[in-house]
Amino acid sequence: MMKYISTRGNAQPIIAEEAILRGLAPDGGLYVPQSFPALSSRAALKELSYSALCAEVLSPFFSLISKAQLEEAAQKAYARFATVPPVKLVKRESFYVLELFYGPTLAFKDMALCLLPHLMTYAKQHLSSFSKHLLLTATSGDTGKAAMEGFADVEGFEVIVFYPKGGVSPLQERQMLTQASKNTTVIGLEGTFDDAQRGVKAMLKDAAFRAKLSRFGYDIASANSINLGRLLAQIVYYVFAALHTEEMTLRFCVPTGNFGNVLAAHWAGRMGVPIEELLVATNENDVLDVFFKTCHYNAGRELILTNSPSMDILVSSNLERLLFEKGGEKALRAAMHELEAHRKFIWEDIIDGFSSGRVAEEEVREEIVRMWREEAILLDPHSAVASALLHRRKEKGIVVATASPFKFPRFVLESLGETLGRNPIEDVELLSRKTRIPIPEAIAKLADAPITQNRVCTFGEMERTVWEVLRV
Repeated sequence: MMKYISTRGNAQPIIAEEAILRGLAPDGGLYVPQSFPALSSRAALKELSYSALCAEVLSPFFSLISKAQLEEAAQKAYARFATVPPVKLVKRESFYVLELFYGPTLAFKDMALCLLPHLMTYAKQHLSSFSKHLLLTATSGDTGKAAMEGFADVEGFEVIVFYPKGGVSPLQERQMLTQASKNTTVIGLEGTFDDAQRGVKAMLKDAAFRAKLSRFGYDIASANSINLGRLLAQIVYYVFAALHTEEMTLRFCVPTGNFGNVLAAHWAGRMGVPIEELLVATNENDVLDVFFKTCHYNAGRELILTNSPSMDILVSSNLERLLFEKGGEKALRAAMHELEAHRKFIWEDIIDGFSSGRVAEEEVREEIVRMWREEAILLDPHSAVASALLHRRKEKGIVVATASPFKFPRFVLESLGETLGRNPIEDVELLSRKTRIPIPEAIAKLADAPITQNRVCTFGEMERTVWEVLRV
């Protein structure tokens, strides 16, 4: 039976079903597996459907949820996607693009957040948990809508999402503000994503807050990538990519802010995927690039608002899991203490297996143009960060494409030198006409979708706003 321990070292080991329902460990740490299972043979795995592959890869991580239940969960989750299998691996002469944006919100977060409700529902059944679960989530643009969409009207769950007001794209915001399910609420925060993430983590760790929730029949968890279930689901598409490329060793170039998507690739490597190198691609908020080059982490700098908003993050939560693996709980606790007290820390050693790079906005624009003209591949600004870094390296690899370009039509149109529309919906239509790529249904229906949410709060009002939403 696989157990999960906290990175902070002061929580009892628990099974996956408990970990995904808790989200954050009681000591404030993140849950990690005590060990990693080895994958089955490549030949056996390659013949599986994506749902069966998901069950095969994830089954050793769970103690109570069966392989059959995992496959059923995956079938239900990915039935909502626009393509079969739910990801596409596009091949070109010197690189691949792993496209992860065919889910209901057109971002890679759907790969985990469409599966997570099914995993959590099975976990509640196996653990005889009858409480309602409050999922508190911070989003830099994509997680929020994906969480609301994934858990929409799922019995036993209430979802509250905080996002930085003015810090996401107009279409990302419209996707969230038009969410109509009864159990989901989105709240604009007057601050940055890091403020939203800090506030959510504070509530998750607050014993008094949790006790009050319990009195009203709620348990609390998170749909952010601090939740173990998010990362486990993301391992699968790296295994899929490894099975369906012709390369013997792999180099993934991943655009990242919170480090979860890169960490999932690293975990796939620990299971046996032959990864030679992971390229951590950052935008101008390059705290991770500086860290992997110098071992100095500085979250005390000013945040830059870019056109790849899901990467506008200074505190990369999932780096904690990697540091625990590399240095143990004592070194990790010391680093996290410095980060929380002084917004910076110094790590002792360079971490092997990872390289990194910073891609400025002008280079992102140039990469969107280059990829469209030379390869007939249309990239969103996040994916273009990764593509530009891999192209700069002049090495073979796999670009991880994390969002549809139709979520960022204005920036893509500007990059291509095209005339802009009067609003985001016109921009989408112009981009479709320019490229002859059909508008994704999830974007097309936004034109007529009514705004259903309009809450805004300050950092200091976050907890009070939660109580107002819950009406307790």
